[in-house]
Amino acid sequence: MKNNVLYASSVLPGIEALSCSSHFSFGSHIHNGHVLWLNSEGGEYFTLKGSTEMLQPGSISVIEPGIVHSNRPCEKGGRHLRSLYLDREFFLYVEKMETGSATGKICLPTARFQNIRQWKQAVLLHEAIITGEEQIVLEHLVLLLFSHLRESLPRWKQEANIRSCTDYRLPQIIDYMRAHLGEKISLNELAQIARCTSFHIIRIFKTGMGMSPHAYLVQLRLEQARQYMDKGYTIADAALLSGFSDQSHLNRVFSKRYGLTPGSYIAQKLS
Repeated sequence: MKNNVLYASSVLPGIEALSCSSHFSFGSHIHNGHVLWLNSEGGEYFTLKGSTEMLQPGSISVIEPGIVHSNRPCEKGGRHLRSLYLDREFFLYVEKMETGSATGKICLPTARFQNIRQWKQAVLLHEAIITGEEQIVLEHLVLLLFSHLRESLPRWKQEANIRSCTDYRLPQIIDYMRAHLGEKISLNELAQIARCTSFHIIRIFKTGMGMSPHAYLVQLRLEQARQYMDKGYTIADAALLSGFSDQSHLNRVFSKRYGLTPGSYIAQKLS
């Protein structure tokens, strides 16, 4: 492959692709939307909710928005990680193609399953996005894959797992974070929202998300900055609007999270 880490947009709404053939390890992170991912070469260790498993070719994993996870390649052999990032807009688009209307009832649960046919369909869709196939081809592949996914994932639902965390205050705190990403946020501020102590805020995040409040806030800001850049904002503006101190700060954490610099990311999206 020409690029070891490649992010590609799609002509379809709400879906983009990541292709990674390097040994880059994705540390603990989140996505604003769903991610459906697989490996077409080599195995992938992934950690989710405190448990580490291995995803091998032939298996697919789905992770809901806001769920903390990490993944890295197995040591032996090559590796080709393929991820499809799916926003709410995408699910509305699929539902409208299938039923003629968009009610927001289609959504995938967090799951891992093995199905060779669906795995091959996901690879074909991913490759079609990477190579820039025209809309009619992508739509056919999307409908083919997602109609068959119901066989393996019968529990299609609307609410993400973040809403069913053990502590009912966690979604409320995260919603506040999302609404104030460009501002300075303190533990005391979050504690007032949740009506508890600052110490308890840390416990809530460690238990529910597996990372500190600040680490989770950084992940939210990174996803926001990436969305700003997708809309054509400069790196400097995306950094400031998302709550980073400056462009160099965003450059450091972005490269660590996504495997390439913001400048390289923008260049890929424009190509």
